[in-house]
Amino acid sequence: MQLKVRRGQKTGMLGGKVVFTLDVRAELTPDEQALAERYKLWPEVVYSTEASTANAERAHAGNIAALGALIADKVLKKFFTIKDLVSGQHIECKDLSQVLAAEEQVRVACGNLKRYLEVATTFDGREVVVEIAAATA
Repeated sequence: MQLKVRRGQKTGMLGGKVVFTLDVRAELTPDEQALAERYKLWPEVVYSTEASTANAERAHAGNIAALGALIADKVLKKFFTIKDLVSGQHIECKDLSQVLAAEEQVRVACGNLKRYLEVATTFDGREVVVEIAAATA
């Protein structure tokens, strides 16, 4: 898997302030793509802010306002699915600290996706041995 990042900037509509942009896309190998397809991983959320997770839980419980907030979270890129990462995401930031935070979020999301795909390769009947260290007092 590769993560492709394109940085840019544009002038904002109000006041001519600079808006920083990130275009990010995860590129899967054919084997990774086949695993995602086989296990139907596309809708899996690989990154979510705490606020977005809370909105999702409240929406699942039937809170209509939280459902609206969850839709806004999707638009504002506060959570990513595997399909989102592979399709590509366009993120706009008002300052460089937001750019750094957004890039870190995307890197974390790609790391999560990589782990999903690594686990998906292990469902072939093999036995995995895990060494457990002794507990310390």
